[in-house]
Amino acid sequence: MIHPKAVQKNEKYINLKSLFFFFMMIGLSAVSFSSTFAQTTVLINDAFFEIDAKKAIDSLYNRNTDAADEILGPWREKHPGHPIWLLWDGMEVWWNVLEDLDNQSLDREFIARMQQADYEAGKILRSEPGHPDALIIRAVANGYIARLHANREDWLTSVQVGRKAYQAHQELIKVAPNLPDNHFAEGMKLYYAAYIPEEYPVVKAVSWFFPEGDRKEGLTELRFAAKNGVFARPESKYFLANILHHYENSYDEAREIFADLIATYPDNSYYRREYLQTLSQLNQYDEILAFSNETLEYWQSKDKAIDPVLETEIQFWKGRAYYYNGNFENAKPHLVESVDIGKELVNSKQREIYILAAYFAGRTNDRLGQKEEAKKYYEIAADQRTIPEARKRSREELQNL
Repeated sequence: MIHPKAVQKNEKYINLKSLFFFFMMIGLSAVSFSSTFAQTTVLINDAFFEIDAKKAIDSLYNRNTDAADEILGPWREKHPGHPIWLLWDGMEVWWNVLEDLDNQSLDREFIARMQQADYEAGKILRSEPGHPDALIIRAVANGYIARLHANREDWLTSVQVGRKAYQAHQELIKVAPNLPDNHFAEGMKLYYAAYIPEEYPVVKAVSWFFPEGDRKEGLTELRFAAKNGVFARPESKYFLANILHHYENSYDEAREIFADLIATYPDNSYYRREYLQTLSQLNQYDEILAFSNETLEYWQSKDKAIDPVLETEIQFWKGRAYYYNGNFENAKPHLVESVDIGKELVNSKQREIYILAAYFAGRTNDRLGQKEEAKKYYEIAADQRTIPEARKRSREELQNL
């Protein structure tokens, strides 16, 4: 039986790409800096900006960009030339990328926005060395680009771009060594500096790039940041949960963290999909059914169309739950619907959920004695390269029909 452990194109957190998203969160803390910058405003020195920025970040995480833009609107009007707005616009595009990583249509726009933010930050740093806003922007912009390259499995480019982000962060530490969310930064550094060279031989050629790491200590730092962080708290929870789920096999703790994120950001479909995966690792299929139904009801109550990527996965997991319980009659319509929705998405043959839904739709029809229907779905799963085991088993089943 194929165990659907990695059933969506999750972020492949390697090459320190995950380290750098935190800079925006950290940088928005109201911290006093000894240096003065006569030309370019230092927004992170403004306590009122901190308040509004935190609200805007929460809105962005809850996928309400209109609310976030409304909160930050007065600040944009007051400081229209500040490059932080280029960075923020890139962050909004990033969430659209993250919610459907199999769709690469926004990659070029996203990279261009972040490169422009980095360019404008560099102009400030040339005339005002050590400007904290500019260092944060440089670190975040390059960190995001590195993160995307890693998701596209362009590891060496990810490392090269990520190094630029890391260097900016090192300069930032000199300017602001007491930022309140530094435990997040330290936790990410410690964990991935140890994990990446261990797990990815291709990176060992540039292992000199990584500082000394410690996976256990990194997790300790992340747990502290997830509990005590200010702006970095949601990202600390998110990355901690993903590490526990994908790398440490600590599914119970990951489930608790994702549940907390969903309670705080109920409109974030990405967190809901991660939560469903975690439930599957625990074989909690009754909980999968209950949470899937709750999610569908929630979207109906919001009177807005559900994200088709989320709906594809919900239907797949409902079908898997019924299949696991031996209820093939109820499993079939959900698996078929998952396939029907999935085939309309961009790059459907590269989507693990679509492939697995087709495979299990074939098995379900086979169990129900509906051989022609089974053949149709086995052929879908057999005609792909993303999941070799599903392709192999589907071809074997086709030979047996």
